[in-house]
Amino acid sequence: MTTFSFPRSGGRRAGFTLVELLVVIAIIGVLVGLLLPAVQAARESARRSSCQNNLKQIGLGCIGYADAKKGFPPGIWDNVPRSSTPADAASNIPGVAWSAMILPYMEYSETYNDLASATSNWTVNWQQTASGSAVGRRRIPSYNCPTNINFRSAGRDGFGQLNYPGNAGIAAYTAYPNKVGVFNVDLKPVALKLSDITDGLSKTLMAAERSSTPEVFPLQASCGGTSCNWTGALWVGGRLAGNQAWSSGVNAYDVEAYGGSTTHMINRSTANWGSDWGTSSPHSGGIFSVYCDGAVTFISESISVTTYERLNRRNDGQNFDPTSF
Repeated sequence: MTTFSFPRSGGRRAGFTLVELLVVIAIIGVLVGLLLPAVQAARESARRSSCQNNLKQIGLGCIGYADAKKGFPPGIWDNVPRSSTPADAASNIPGVAWSAMILPYMEYSETYNDLASATSNWTVNWQQTASGSAVGRRRIPSYNCPTNINFRSAGRDGFGQLNYPGNAGIAAYTAYPNKVGVFNVDLKPVALKLSDITDGLSKTLMAAERSSTPEVFPLQASCGGTSCNWTGALWVGGRLAGNQAWSSGVNAYDVEAYGGSTTHMINRSTANWGSDWGTSSPHSGGIFSVYCDGAVTFISESISVTTYERLNRRNDGQNFDPTSF
């Protein structure tokens, strides 16, 4: 029998040397480094699409409410608007927000019915009963932008978060009793007719983003020389404000946003409390917004103060192309 033997090349064993292994690891690291931004970009793109869809659903919900009720709901339904004493604040009935009132038109009828029951058919303030507060702590997925790092968390005082407060004009409600925006504190469930939006539904903001991602200064613009503490809003209604002369008896900024002054600009403010009142988002460069006709658009944070003010007014006679921002 003939036996064959195969010579070994230089006596080397099969396998990688340490240098080769390090080279392979380095190549894998480079590939991961190249792929990771693409994966993150794809995820953010999906989150942005979800955020846009949320605003679309809100727009359709408000339009559905307006079709059924012949007008938009108030920012907060309050039978003692602009009260300033603790007694009046406690009797704010029912104190629910526009975002609570449109729930049946967004396929959240169960939560709406539970809130109606908890407020004895809208005759008791939602925060004055344990059952009302419990409903108010529920999370409404369509009201949370997934780009916010804590979008599944509760909002102010542990109540359900809202990343899309309604347009209440250009400054705090008590400073503008003529109600130049779309949503303001009012004593009736239908506060504004579509015909009252004389600038046109496609030219007037309905709602816009407010971030609930705390700012890590200076990643976003500052508020009054300090970093903005973005805390979002609440979907259920304004919390009782107590004895505050500037207050309507409920905290209107819990559900409303203001825009178009140096105090209320996108992603920034000249006041260190501006993040409670303005608009902001964790998306780079601006915010998603929905107009009163249901159209969703992205507005740059570099928009001029004057232009942004006019978009937040419903009756100043100024018309703009909403696709240009």
